[in-house]
Amino acid sequence: MKLAVWPSPPAQALADVLAEAGMLSETATVEPFNAARALEQGTVDLALVPTLDVLRQPDAFDLVPGVALAGERDPLTKLVVGSALDAVETVAFDPRHGQAALLAQLVLKEHYSAKPSFAPADPSVGLEMLLAGHSAALVSAASEATDAVVLDLGQEWTDLTLRPMVWGLLAARSGSLAIEIARRLRDAVQGAAPPDVARTDHGTLVYQFSLDGYAHDGLDEFVNHLYYHGTLADFPDLPFLVIPPDDEDADSDEA
Repeated sequence: MKLAVWPSPPAQALADVLAEAGMLSETATVEPFNAARALEQGTVDLALVPTLDVLRQPDAFDLVPGVALAGERDPLTKLVVGSALDAVETVAFDPRHGQAALLAQLVLKEHYSAKPSFAPADPSVGLEMLLAGHSAALVSAASEATDAVVLDLGQEWTDLTLRPMVWGLLAARSGSLAIEIARRLRDAVQGAAPPDVARTDHGTLVYQFSLDGYAHDGLDEFVNHLYYHGTLADFPDLPFLVIPPDDEDADSDEA
């Protein structure tokens, strides 16, 4: 199977876990905003798809149960603030990163009582120029260092909800994923030790690939917030494949 993942160390580590389990023939790197398109075009069999994309179009996907990229650090972006946190009026952002922009909106409103407008910006424009025209800028996590205040939206979300953010879900095109393959993908992730990239220098686990416990609660919190703030019109049924109990019992008997 060919998997598309994001250009981020935690996402690449998820691909490594699946490759080491013999589940992948090839890995491709795509920006998160192109992941769903790669599935639609048939250039990959699996993709790590931003959670918001799945929530907005659940009928387009089959989801591998129990697998996600979740954690209390943002693997892709950072929010750089050039004003007081409660005085942010405009945020420059790359409109292709809709999930990060929505998360920034939620965090600024609920954590700092700020209700800024969001201004689409050219991603090639430097941070200094963005901050010259806006109170804050949502930029790549790898962008240049700055003396301004930097918010990690994953940490802010975790502080707000006491749950990790579910950044992406492992998806296939609707109707294309066999239950046995889904089971093997799930088991590969659940049986793997967390890679070094999932921990801070002090050993604290900040990313996980299993969608269980607090991570599943974090997904529910994200859905609840999006519904409450009007981004979602209802609570979508996420298309996780159901692995029959008989399959799991058979696995236990064979172990």
